[in-house]
Amino acid sequence: MIEVRSVSKVFAIPHQKRKTVFDRVFGRGHYTYETFHALRDVSLRIGAGEFVGLIGRNGGGKSTLLRIVAGIYPPTTGSVRVEGAMAPILELGVGFNGALTVRDNVFLYGVLLGVPRKSLEARLDEVLDQAGIGRFEDARLETLSTGMRARLAFTVALLADAPILLVDEALAVGDEEFQLQCVSALERRRNEGRTAILVSHDFNLLRRLCPRLVLLEGGAVREDGPPDRVIERYRAL
Repeated sequence: MIEVRSVSKVFAIPHQKRKTVFDRVFGRGHYTYETFHALRDVSLRIGAGEFVGLIGRNGGGKSTLLRIVAGIYPPTTGSVRVEGAMAPILELGVGFNGALTVRDNVFLYGVLLGVPRKSLEARLDEVLDQAGIGRFEDARLETLSTGMRARLAFTVALLADAPILLVDEALAVGDEEFQLQCVSALERRRNEGRTAILVSHDFNLLRRLCPRLVLLEGGAVREDGPPDRVIERYRAL
């Protein structure tokens, strides 16, 4: 379903910022750059029905790899092949509008994720109930807590009926009861034969969901295999 071939990603980090249009047009000041290798020659093959977890320290390249697979970033070198539609759950709530009602944001966010409006209308009550905010349906979104908005975003994102899920730390939202609901929802999708890449620092969660983990360190794959072996290598680092 997913094949990553020798993918590298290099970002240029400027050391001086040009703040005005005049500076940009007439080149006042000098740019100096530092190159940052977020990924280094990463190759992965993920088959249909596999749930694979990505682990590693912050800055190891996990989120960058997910964004390249999702098509948000182009790789500097290498290529990515994906067979099937994807539902990227990467930045929860991107596209929300705080001035609109909770109901309106369900439709707005859902459509941005590719969920048909008729499906959203039919499952509106279900979404609000699962997110635990049914009585706030007509309230402006900006009046909700950060946790409530994140729960709403994750619940709507799960409506995207795609064979491939890309999930970046989204399972950390909400309280324990809601997290258990999210895990159960992902287990159902795994049992249905969906494919997923999950990024998380919760090793117990990954052991439950993913029979295979991949360790990224310094932008490179350091270990790929059963959870206990990969986690042991991570802790050794």
